[in-house]
Amino acid sequence: MEYTVAVTQTPDGNYMATCPLIPEAVSQGETIEECIANMQEVLELCIEFRKERGEEIPREMGTRKVKVPA
Repeated sequence: MEYTVAVTQTPDGNYMATCPLIPEAVSQGETIEECIANMQEVLELCIEFRKERGEEIPREMGTRKVKVPA
């Protein structure tokens, strides 16, 4: 499975990633690569936890970027 994650830079210069379909999945890292690697682990744990509890495992249907005026 693949999930879209949003990566932002924090005020202290580190990176934070979130996943819109699995909101409990949040990670951070000193580099983008570290942040994404951490997110992969977090997503695996979140999915495993959801399976154990019999909860739905969301499937991504696609993403699109939306332009808004600056």
